[in-house]
Amino acid sequence: MRRWIISLGLVLLSGIVIVAQTGDCEAIVTQALGQVETLCEGLERNGACYGASTVNSETVVSPAPDGFFSQAGDQEPLPSFTQIRPAPLNPETEEFGVSLLNVQANVPNTVPGQSVLFMLVGDAALTNEIEIGDGEQTAFQSFYFLPGIGGSPCYEAEPTLTIQTPGGISTTLILNGVETEFSPGTLLTITDSVCTIHRGNIIRKDENGVRSAALLSNESVDIFIDDAGAINVTNKRAISQREYERGELIQNTLNAVAFANDWEAQFLTPPDEFGIEPETTDAPDTTDTSDVDETTDATETDDTAGSSDETADAATDDCETQHTVGSGETLHMIAERYDTSLLGIAEFNGIDNPRVIFPGTVLCIPDVGSGFEPLPAGS
Repeated sequence: MRRWIISLGLVLLSGIVIVAQTGDCEAIVTQALGQVETLCEGLERNGACYGASTVNSETVVSPAPDGFFSQAGDQEPLPSFTQIRPAPLNPETEEFGVSLLNVQANVPNTVPGQSVLFMLVGDAALTNEIEIGDGEQTAFQSFYFLPGIGGSPCYEAEPTLTIQTPGGISTTLILNGVETEFSPGTLLTITDSVCTIHRGNIIRKDENGVRSAALLSNESVDIFIDDAGAINVTNKRAISQREYERGELIQNTLNAVAFANDWEAQFLTPPDEFGIEPETTDAPDTTDTSDVDETTDATETDDTAGSSDETADAATDDCETQHTVGSGETLHMIAERYDTSLLGIAEFNGIDNPRVIFPGTVLCIPDVGSGFEPLPAGS
């Protein structure tokens, strides 16, 4: 079975499924997503919100109690569930499933708006894999993402998992056994064949904590989830126009939910130029990931979102003070170390986004000892 294993030290909040009424494939999906705002208004923590009769779920207690999660508007505690699976699009009945999950980040002093949002679209399930004995389970703290493999009537209806992290904090999830750091405000979509970063960035870490394979804002990679659950990655590229439009549709949905619940809305920035989307998504013959720069290692600050702007090496033989960026270092740390201006280092080295730097980059450090100046507030 093809699957994503996702483990997180967070608490999960809501799930919904919707029935569309009229229109073709794309219109049915758009209409279904448009109903999320009203269906998920007033959500309780650690609960699931039921949208319509197209939700399929399994519970810790089997069979489920009479009337459990059976009609639109029902809310139940998430620890009660072992699986939530929205329905795939049915063109004949015009049914389409969407599951929205609000994952409260397990960090001090956070509020309900500072949370990780998950959205399942179409035939894609989340299965709770943590059991602590006697049928009692935690709230989806470790689970599988299981994309359906039956195909969909249109691009918009593809089984998709969306992850949006809060704007104020970095978040770490474990995807298929790989520790992955999400910068603040990251928006990620995953199908059974493509992973796209619409905003922010993600960074993978191996068992030794070495960072690698950064995927930045408005970038995509083709993926193939094999029968063993391993994820094969290839063809790192710029986001296509259709992938960007998918992200906009999803972001608009999440913002509608945010507005209804007094949470913070987030927005996408279009790329300077769209990439070309592959015409096919056939599974690769091997697990070769040579098309993705596995040695590229991005780091970012913990309080702001990263971007797709790459830093430029300081090719300066005559530079008096040089510094080679190490794993985990930020420009803030480097500027503080040399008692100089963070923006001064960025401008001198042609760094467009001072929040994202790459290990191995050689920087020229100007005005050493002139006084540490951090990034200005609000910039």
